[in-house]
Amino acid sequence: MMDIKEFDVLRIENSGQRRIKDKVSVEKDIVIRLNNEEFVALMCTPVMVKELAVGFLLSEGLISKKEDISDVNYNEVDGVVSIGVRNYTKDSVKNNRLQTLTSGCGRGLASDFIKGFTKEKRIESSIKISSKDITDISKEFINMSSVYKETGGVHSAALWDGRKIEVFCEDIGRHNAIDKIFGYCLMNNISVTDKIILTSGRISSDVLIKISRRGMPVIISRNAPTSLAVEMAYFLGITLIGFVRGQRMNVYTYPERVVLGS
Repeated sequence: MMDIKEFDVLRIENSGQRRIKDKVSVEKDIVIRLNNEEFVALMCTPVMVKELAVGFLLSEGLISKKEDISDVNYNEVDGVVSIGVRNYTKDSVKNNRLQTLTSGCGRGLASDFIKGFTKEKRIESSIKISSKDITDISKEFINMSSVYKETGGVHSAALWDGRKIEVFCEDIGRHNAIDKIFGYCLMNNISVTDKIILTSGRISSDVLIKISRRGMPVIISRNAPTSLAVEMAYFLGITLIGFVRGQRMNVYTYPERVVLGS
């Protein structure tokens, strides 16, 4: 499997020890090349790599629609995703020097968005979801992660239309998993309007940037948000729901979109 490797390890427990085979999630560096020039390297799980690259460009604001892309190719041997982008020049970003973005925090190149997020267009949506549906879909979402069950080393993200999960992705990076969702949707003509993002990871400001740029009104996680994410969600019109565990959840912003019970 491209997303799992096995290693011989020494297991120590109950004052004893034994040799076992342990499964570990794969981490690989992928280079995104725009119009034949190296742009950025991502550390990721090497599955749905083209979708990840396209989703990353969406999140960074370098493309906004499928027609902005002329072609996408992935060389698995070299680990290079080559993307033809119409109307792209070196001036499209301030710093075009190749940089590597790790699978941890602080992802992305769009720091200017954070500084001026209060000037961005607010998301308007009449969507309503029940608290019971949120807890039910969260349980289903958690159980979908086969790689996590085997390794404990990945994050998950999903697109939920209020009835069923339409797209599900896993990656060592929580940002990557969300970018894979958006890249897949763009490449397969799946609308994200009035749909909901589920994530297994912490909701930080850079995650809010990603979903706000797609005009999505709700994000749900079983984990915590950061203070800036809550503030951004308020200004951007996004319902932010965290700590979904069992029948409990915290609705940090725009609770009117959540209907108690079924």
